[in-house]
Amino acid sequence: MRQQLLDFIQDHALINPDDTVLVAVSGGRDSIALAHALHEIGFKIAIAHMNYRLRGKASDEDASFVKAFAKQIGVAYHQKIPWRSAPKTNIQEAARQARYEHFEHLCVQHGYDKIATAHHFSDKVESLFINLIRGTGIHGLQGIPIQRGNIIRPLLWADRSIIETYLSEQGLQWREDESNAKDTYLRNRIRHHLVPLLDGLDSEAVKKLGGSMDRLQADAEAIAAMASKAVTMVGQHISIDLDYFPTEQRATWLYHCLRPFGFNRSQCSDLEQAKQAGKKVEGSRYVAITRKRGIDLLIRDAEVLPAFRVEGPGTFHHHGITVELRPSGSPDNLISGANVNVTLDAAQLSFPFTLRKVDHNDRFQPLGLAYEVVLVDYLREKGAGPAEISETFVLTEAGGRIAWVPEVQIAQWCKIEPFTTSILSLSFRRNGD
Repeated sequence: MRQQLLDFIQDHALINPDDTVLVAVSGGRDSIALAHALHEIGFKIAIAHMNYRLRGKASDEDASFVKAFAKQIGVAYHQKIPWRSAPKTNIQEAARQARYEHFEHLCVQHGYDKIATAHHFSDKVESLFINLIRGTGIHGLQGIPIQRGNIIRPLLWADRSIIETYLSEQGLQWREDESNAKDTYLRNRIRHHLVPLLDGLDSEAVKKLGGSMDRLQADAEAIAAMASKAVTMVGQHISIDLDYFPTEQRATWLYHCLRPFGFNRSQCSDLEQAKQAGKKVEGSRYVAITRKRGIDLLIRDAEVLPAFRVEGPGTFHHHGITVELRPSGSPDNLISGANVNVTLDAAQLSFPFTLRKVDHNDRFQPLGLAYEVVLVDYLREKGAGPAEISETFVLTEAGGRIAWVPEVQIAQWCKIEPFTTSILSLSFRRNGD
């Protein structure tokens, strides 16, 4: 098994030569086999054990067993008792959350690079049916991922028989959780009843399911790659172009665009069916807002970029923005449209200038107009969505009037005239432009 394990790790680049791996060990056969095999191969490991005390004395005996195992192979051991009394509802989810929070804490505290869990191929098949029964799409039908962030699952290729053979060959002991024999949890019922039924129908059924999951994963990755083509970063916000997708499947495609940002199918359907711009749907981290032919995602409680004071000509850098102001002898480079290089009548301007994000109360006199307009309304009329508006800057002069909306338009009142004698050239650049 060790050679197969090493091949799998190398094929998927799960562990680098210098990594130290924190192995989650319950004391059961799977985690004991994983920790032992990784150590025997030569990887640097430490062991973490969660004592939930759900089985009284047996839980404490599990902890003692794992501690002794860690001492036997000569690696660091960490134990956590996450609560004084178990939660009344959804114990499995509470235990999972406590487990991974503690593992991440240990990684930060001790510099561990990866967290390895002992999920194996049989777990992957069981997870497929759990997700299918609960109702899922293509992402849930892939089973358990090999890696997610710094969490790795090096045994996903191995079924129970391979693990049991390894334990027998190495003379390893383990702790048996008696709850695994009961049908209390859905996973156990699938393991005890559904999987044997499939084996009876076709001895290759479980293996074939593994192949199906691999193909579903490839399909899911292709869908995600296609969906990402409609997603554009606008500063710290996100914009999605719905015209990229066929009208008939638009809600489904929108779900694949928004799923990575925490939105579900029902929310995506509501957004897609909105008849006018401005409909909002709240997510955990983002607010989704409809616009004409698209959806924008704004970060909830996004950091407000502070205003920047410009005392005189020069080149200035501010949170990823570069602004240059310099006196110019002639208006040869006048570009007054939606550009990043403009020239203004310096005699109409007074320092200090202020560069800041647009405010919903801002009023602006665009080039060619004899009156002021509400700037946000002007931006909307030019086709800007919520994300683009949130990332719009304005440059005001000492009196507070907006002289320039970078990337959009200069103000009428400070444009170059035939009688202009002093000129100020300005440029605006975002990092990466």
